[in-house]
Amino acid sequence: MLIPAAQYLTYAEAVALYNDLLGLEISSLVKTCGPPSFPFGDGIWYQLLIEEADAGAARELLEQFEARRTTLAVLRCPRCGSPEVAPAPAVRFWQRLFYAGTTRYRCAGCGRHFAA
Repeated sequence: MLIPAAQYLTYAEAVALYNDLLGLEISSLVKTCGPPSFPFGDGIWYQLLIEEADAGAARELLEQFEARRTTLAVLRCPRCGSPEVAPAPAVRFWQRLFYAGTTRYRCAGCGRHFAA
């Protein structure tokens, strides 16, 4: 019988966890879950199912995965490594077009602008 190992994953998280479990020779199934997305009707989140017999072997890996997933990642400057970054106050029009879908940041330490 299949049991849920992890739920409400992004696609990248589901693929990473699937590959990690495959490295332990535990077969798993990735399915969509959650509210449907428009226009296709599939869920916008993913869940990973494993055999009930493999739950004990996968427990440590799943706990490590959840710990990595729930920790807050600190954004750092790629040049100096400073954690003192903030969204750039004024972004030019061409930069908004070029960096669409990302946020431009400015480092307080070295002044570098970067997208994340």
